[in-house]
Amino acid sequence: SAWGDWANYTESPLRAFENELGVQAPLGYFDPLGLSKDGDVETFRRRRESEIKNGRVAMFATIGYIVPEYFKFPGYLAPSSNLKFADVPNGLGAITKVPAEGWLQWVALCGCYELCVNQPVDPADPGNYGKGKLGYGNMVLGITAEPIADEEARTRGRNSELANGRLAMMAIVGLWVQNGLFGTPYGLYTGSSAFENELGVQPPAGFWDPLGFTKGGDAASFRRRRYVELKHGRVAMLACLGYIVPEYYRWPGDLSPSLGLKFTDVPTGFAAFSKVPLSGWAQMVAFAGSVELFQYVDDPKRAPGDFENAGYLGIPNGFIQSPAGGKEKKLSAEIANGRLAMMAIIGMFFQNGLTGTAWGDWSLYTDSPLRALTPAQELIAGTGGPFPNSFWDPAGISTRSTEKELLQLRAIELKHGRVAMLAVLHWFHVAAGYHLLGDYASGSRMSDDPLVNVTQLPMGGMWQVVFTIMCLEWLTTYVCKPPEDRPWDVLGWKGIIVEDYDSKIWNRWQDVQCQELNNGRLAMIAITGLVAQDVVTGDYVAGVGQLCGGAEICQEATKINFDAWELPPMAELEHSWSLGPAIPF
Repeated sequence: SAWGDWANYTESPLRAFENELGVQAPLGYFDPLGLSKDGDVETFRRRRESEIKNGRVAMFATIGYIVPEYFKFPGYLAPSSNLKFADVPNGLGAITKVPAEGWLQWVALCGCYELCVNQPVDPADPGNYGKGKLGYGNMVLGITAEPIADEEARTRGRNSELANGRLAMMAIVGLWVQNGLFGTPYGLYTGSSAFENELGVQPPAGFWDPLGFTKGGDAASFRRRRYVELKHGRVAMLACLGYIVPEYYRWPGDLSPSLGLKFTDVPTGFAAFSKVPLSGWAQMVAFAGSVELFQYVDDPKRAPGDFENAGYLGIPNGFIQSPAGGKEKKLSAEIANGRLAMMAIIGMFFQNGLTGTAWGDWSLYTDSPLRALTPAQELIAGTGGPFPNSFWDPAGISTRSTEKELLQLRAIELKHGRVAMLAVLHWFHVAAGYHLLGDYASGSRMSDDPLVNVTQLPMGGMWQVVFTIMCLEWLTTYVCKPPEDRPWDVLGWKGIIVEDYDSKIWNRWQDVQCQELNNGRLAMIAITGLVAQDVVTGDYVAGVGQLCGGAEICQEATKINFDAWELPPMAELEHSWSLGPAIPF
């Protein structure tokens, strides 16, 4: 066919392996070097096993680069050499620190796994050593070597492993290269460029030129590109304003009196192209050409984008000049804002084109492939929030999950949300000073700081909490199992609630489920924020148990002065509340 339909190329040698694992979007079957063009199955399987093995090692290696930045084992790596784990640097520097005995141990361990432990189970299934899910079988007591029962889930997991292994191989090589360039595992490569001190070199990227446009050091080319970047950024900033401002304000009067067209008749976004008359476009082109050719003319003697007749904020012949000492800062800000605006206006174009409106109303994007729900997604449709009829999955997790997996993920989300809601409540009542059971168990007044409080709880109390959680988990997993189609329904509401009862007043079960889900999500974010705030700042919201959260204005309001309440002498009273009414004799 003229356009080369791949399906018609039936004699391709790649046909032998195009349905194998690892053939994933967007590249499909990717073999640019033609290693598999001979169709040799044995060679393909050998290469596939090597790829899986190298990917697994690379994933461990990448983790080994990252973890020591945050945690190292206490104690000694080599007591005879007085070498502690903390003394071993991260990255390539560790090679010079580990003693020969340590390297021999590593080689012996790897050799043991290679020759004795990891024996292939099926030659047609490269990388399968019969060790069960995640390869944990026979390594830890109580973990069996049972494979993943669901074949679809197993295939997806193996595809994920291949993709992650490929990414890890690229990642570890990148870590080695940057480690070798500047001597530390994590550090920005400051580079050696003639333009690293120019405007636009800002954190966090520093001097960022991934395509190497400036590696030749050509000052004229750099100046031209900087001039073009500034111009595009300025136009993009005006374009973003042009998208936003008409939503709130439009000029009164006529845009074209001859056509009876008012400014208010012109829609925002792409739809405006069809409304503006030809004479209006001619005026805009003439104005832009006048600015380009006569007003803002590039002067090689001046910095790129710096025009002699443009004053503060680029106003032609402006009499207001930039404040002294702040020009460089503002120029850097202009470049950064221009870069952001170029990305922003492209995003606006895309959402306008997809949805037909300037602000991208999702409900209008009827051609979206996400509109058609899979059978798995139908199971939780209408319960994902934030509104009862919403289906919200921005990460696309549900598109690659089976029905069983999706129900299990929803059950896990609800369980975490419920635990988080209880955790937030517990945090607040401890922070307010109400921890009677803990005080009784420890025999002393415990701290109101929840993170300190948990460390003061006796070990017996900690084990009681753990045992209670284990009992609840055991009951809801093995004894009182929830329905298979609702693994989150641990209380068994399915057989009690009539969900299809035709009344929005009496049947609000769907709304209640949505509220629980939303509150749980909020609680998960809240407890994470509370813990992070306490760790970083030491503030654990101590005022939660006080009026107005402990604000000073409310504290003053509660200080009532009873001195002004004067009472008459008791002798003058004709009635005594303790003795009864006075009786004359």
